Amino acid sequence: MRRLSYLVSLVLLGGCANQRAETRPESPPSEKPSKPAMVYRFEGIELFGTRKYTREELLAPYLAALPPSGTLLDMEKDGDAFIQALAKGKEQLQARHGFALIRNSVTAYAQGMTMRVTVDVVDLGDEWRLEYAPAPTGSVPEPEGLLTAWSTYLTRMWRLVNSGVISTEDTEPCRAFHCFYGPGHPELMPLEAPLLSGVPGHFETLVRMAHTDADATKREKAAYLLAYGPSRDEVARALVPLMNDPNEAPRNAAMRVLWKLQEKADTPLVPLEKVLRGLQGPLISDRNKAAGLLAVLVAKDTSRRGDILQEAGQVLLEMATAKQVIERKPALDVLRTLSGKDFGEDLARWRTWVQETLAAQPSRAPSPNHR
Repeated sequence: MRRLSYLVSLVLLGGCANQRAETRPESPPSEKPSKPAMVYRFEGIELFGTRKYTREELLAPYLAALPPSGTLLDMEKDGDAFIQALAKGKEQLQARHGFALIRNSVTAYAQGMTMRVTVDVVDLGDEWRLEYAPAPTGSVPEPEGLLTAWSTYLTRMWRLVNSGVISTEDTEPCRAFHCFYGPGHPELMPLEAPLLSGVPGHFETLVRMAHTDADATKREKAAYLLAYGPSRDEVARALVPLMNDPNEAPRNAAMRVLWKLQEKADTPLVPLEKVLRGLQGPLISDRNKAAGLLAVLVAKDTSRRGDILQEAGQVLLEMATAKQVIERKPALDVLRTLSGKDFGEDLARWRTWVQETLAAQPSRAPSPNHR
């Protein structure tokens, strides 16, 4: 996955997509790293979130302005025109129908150099999907330069990813409860050292920053830094409240770390209700992290299968129809784990299984997460 200059989904490809990026040999120190290629194959656009309109109807203004699927785009040259086309589609969509939210997100994959757009919408009447905790108003000073150290580490990591030196599949050896890519690379290990030594002594300060600071960027960085905390349980307790953060960046960071944290835990650490609420969030970054987290959570305990299917069955099926890998795969992982079956990507069989399973369940009161 590469980050473009627009609203790019920061996605967890490792363990989420069966895509492997080839690791190229590292350039000798005397050579300047080559500029990353920015030519992507545009693979199309899809839409998520409406209960009132057809996808075809809502995507029409975008399709009229965007290049055909399969077009090669040099984002250095074509990026501005591409983003303007997306903005025009959004403007026309809002003018025609009116929505509580419209968001265009671009996801780019290093493997195959492909790119796909997701348009997230929230219907009028579904504003509850946008309801989160009030915005924090505090200010917490940066402890021991840890946020700066994290930014330095992340910048170097993305440079190595974008130049093909490390792969988005390479997440070991991980010395925290969550890692991005290439943590064992010799350029990254020295940059991680201050995080390993500094976070445990400032853990409570970082928790306070993640929960109370008015700056969403600081809350996001603090969430990632908490992965270097002293214990799995303490990190989980610190991050779960951020699943209700009013800004998508801290929510995304918290659920990403919790996903990997839960994956290696022996018992459930995240309340199921919080995860199911995440699936109803307004953005692809909400639901794909929540689905990944749900997949590893139900692997520990499938006893609430009926609750999960009643609450999230339709969302999971809609995600499973997506061509966007980061939507489809975690949804299918949840369905496989819940069912103990594997229908591959045969959506008709998955839909039948969900419907038959729900029909056999006793009726339940409506959930506050699905109004």
